[in-house]
Amino acid sequence: MEELLKKNTILQKCWVWNDTVTNFVKGKIQGKSLNVCAGLNPICDINMDLDPKDKSILKGDMRLLPFDSNSFDTVVSDPPWKIGYYERFKPFFECVRVCKVGGRIIYNATWIPSCPSGDVKLIDVYVRQDNDFSNTSIICIFEKIQDNPDYNSKQELQLSQDMRGKE
Repeated sequence: MEELLKKNTILQKCWVWNDTVTNFVKGKIQGKSLNVCAGLNPICDINMDLDPKDKSILKGDMRLLPFDSNSFDTVVSDPPWKIGYYERFKPFFECVRVCKVGGRIIYNATWIPSCPSGDVKLIDVYVRQDNDFSNTSIICIFEKIQDNPDYNSKQELQLSQDMRGKE
């Protein structure tokens, strides 16, 4: 049995995508890109995580991204899969806020997010499963089709207040 375990066991670092997922996502990135909740996947122009493990990854909170609205052509996010239902909304809305109109959001989670304001359109859905009988995730690709100036200004005001509080 021990030999079988050694033969069939695949060990991989936590918080890093396998090559198949990494290459798939890289192939979907266009223009200036941001990776939110980057873990150990610095695949974008700017990579951010609440607890960066790599010097190339900036420290930042997915619930209040430290970037101007409409800054990126592509936003990639792989949020923690065990966050509560009501904690899932704001991180997705922030990805939408910092994405340019016409840009795309690539979201890897165990749920499919939505935007009640109609700011995004779901373009593609891919189910990811790494092994037989393993848990799955859903890689959703959205296009930002309109801006939401009211939400943007509220978030940018909160961001500027937070920055002043840190000075």
